[in-house]
Parts: sequence; structure tokens; C-alpha cells
Amino acid sequence: MGDSAAARWLADGRTTVWIVLTLSGVTIHLLLWQISEPFDLFSDFYKAYYPAAELLLEEGLSATWPLTEAAAGGFVNIPIIAWLFVPLVPLGEEGAGWAFLGVGAAATVAAWALLTRMGLPQARIGAPLLFLFLINGPLVNSLREGNTTHIILLLLIVALLLWRGGRQFAAGLVLGACAVLKLPLLLFGAYFILRRRWRIVAGGIATISAALVLSLLVYGVQGNIAWYKDSVEPFLGGVIPAFNVQSVDGFLMRLSTGASRLRDWDPLQPPDIHKVARLVLLAVLYTGAAWLLWRCTRGRSPGGTPNALTSGEVLEYALVLNLALVTSPISWTHYYLLLMMPWGLHLGGRLPLPDDRATRWLMRSSLALISLPVIMPALPQDWLGELIARTLVSAWFFGGLLMLASLARGLWHTARSARPET
Repeated sequence: MGDSAAARWLADGRTTVWIVLTLSGVTIHLLLWQISEPFDLFSDFYKAYYPAAELLLEEGLSATWPLTEAAAGGFVNIPIIAWLFVPLVPLGEEGAGWAFLGVGAAATVAAWALLTRMGLPQARIGAPLLFLFLINGPLVNSLREGNTTHIILLLLIVALLLWRGGRQFAAGLVLGACAVLKLPLLLFGAYFILRRRWRIVAGGIATISAALVLSLLVYGVQGNIAWYKDSVEPFLGGVIPAFNVQSVDGFLMRLSTGASRLRDWDPLQPPDIHKVARLVLLAVLYTGAAWLLWRCTRGRSPGGTPNALTSGEVLEYALVLNLALVTSPISWTHYYLLLMMPWGLHLGGRLPLPDDRATRWLMRSSLALISLPVIMPALPQDWLGELIARTLVSAWFFGGLLMLASLARGLWHTARSARPET
């Protein structure tokens, strides 16, 4: 490249934006990597995934549940999923952890690239979206945990693209895989049943059924029942008060326990007032969402292509994801990185939200809260510490509620604009 060409390249304003945002984002990301939870690198991966896969490599189909002492109560996926990690075992424990980080980083880059391509051409969201990915606290948390949430982000985007391309059964297959890995995403099944998107429903059922059948064949009925009792059932009736449970239940439990149990991951039996408040909040959220979806259906024109994906359905897809996160019995903080998909769609002009002050305030405030670094310093043993434990510790949950309000408001306006004149 000649000097004049180099000068023109550096003078290009868009290139300058790319350089500034990328360097700033990488710098912040590296800082977050040093301070973010967890303290022990790849703790989720080393706690259950790697030791389970190691045992499977050694014992094969003769291995039974629980696969390790840590797996019971800690291996949240159906037992057959452990086989996905077996190819990493020959690399050794440390090598497997870094290799899995590489897989996760590649999936994250792919998610960013696909979201960028989905944006309107005039939006030019590549650089700002990359910056937001790099500074996202839950994303750094998921990468450090050695978790799969950032991979789920990619799968959710792929499913949306398949749906948009008319490949509904394939979209259902991918969403079924998401639900197998992250149980809160089963809510998508209820949504597509209500929407009568039967090909997507069939694809989801196919993936979930295949995982269930394989798990039954390999581990037997008793092994799968034991997994359910160890890793699912305790969290349906009990509530974890720890700081990184960001859901209706986690927030309500911290209102009771305060700062004393922010690092307690044992499920507690909630008090009666918690159960009543939970029931009321969930009823409001689910009933409100169902009513909005029904209202949008009434306002939708009966014409058009049955398999086509409308902008309103993209908005509904984002809302169902958001709703699943805030209402699940357990939503870990790193789950909130999944809300980068709605935000990326919004930034790219693909969500039909009103272009007004309320939308900008809700979406930007939500982004600020769900992007916070995942850290939990020791709180002072006084009223201030108790206040922080009962409020600021739930910042990501509050961010999810703000985004949910914006998406619900968008559905309301979409339904109003679609209603025929009378």
C-alpha cells in the first residue's frame, strides 16, 4: 500500500471508528477478564464437564450416573450431553479448558458476525456491536466459567436465520438443542405451540426426544431419574440466594436473606410471602405476555405467506427469550449475555420498536445494567451492605425487566398499527 493510499485509509472516518472502538473494547475486555467472577478459571468446566467426560473416555458405556462426585447436583444438562466433551479429554485438563475457551470465542465471534449481517445495510453496526460484545460482563463471566451460554447465543441467532429462510423444521432442531442445554429456553416450545408453528415445534420435539432416548439407552431410567433428582428437582422447589442468580426468585430471596447468603448456592425453602409474591409477579408477566401475543395475532393480516417470518415475530422471539430469563427458577448472570441478540437486532434496525425517547431510555438503561461486570466484592456489615444486597446485586435482573418493558411496548404499538380501521 502506497503512502497516499495509507493516508486515505487512515483518514476514513469509519476506519477510525473501528480502530477506536476495537482497541477500547479489547482493553476493557482484558480488564474485565482480570476482575470478573469466577476467581478460579473455567470452574464450571472443571467442576462437572471435564471430569464426567474423562470418566466416559475411560469406562465408555459402562459409566453410570453420577459420573463424578461433583456431577451430582452440578451437572445441569441431561447426562448424555457429557459425551460432547469427550473429544477434549486427550488434551489434558488444562489444555481442554483452553480449547473449550477457543471454541466458545469462535462461537462468540460468529454470533457477532451474524448479528452484524442481519442489520440493515445503512445501520453500520459492526464496530459498535463488537465494542458492546467485548465489554459485556456476563459474556466475560461465561467465558471464564467455561460455560456454554455464549454458544447458545450463536444457536439462537442461527435458529432465527433458519426461520427467516423458511427452514422451520431446521430452526426447531436448533432451538431444541438450545432447550436441552438451557432448560429455561423450553419456553420457546410453548410460544411456537401458541403460534401454531408446527414445523418448528416438530423440530424441537425431534431434538429433545433424541437426547432423551439416547440418555435413557445409555444411562437407563434410574440413572436419568437420579440426574433429575440431583440436578433439577431441588431447584424447582428451593431457591438459591446467591448473587449470580438473576431472576424473580433470586431477587425475592435476596430481599429476605440480604447480604448473609450472597455466596450460598444451596437451595433454600422460600417463606410464604416469597411464594405469594412470586405467584403474583409470574402471573403478571406471563398473562401480560400472552395477552400481547393474542392482541398481535388479532391485528395480523390473514393474508401473506404462512411460512414467512414477520418483523412482529422477530420482536416476539426476542420477548420470549427475555421472558424466559427473568422468570426461570434459576437464571445465572451469564444467561443475560443472550440479550445481546435483541439488542443487536435493535441496533441493526430489525426490531419494530417505536423510535422515541421512551424506547431509547429503556433499551439503553437495560444495556447498561446487563453489561455490568460480574463481580461480588465483600459488602460492609451494615445497613448499606444490606441495602446493596437487596437492590444493586440484582442489577442484571432489573436490566432484563427494562428490556422486557421495551419489547412489550413495541408489541403493543405493533398490534395497534396492524389493527384495521373501523
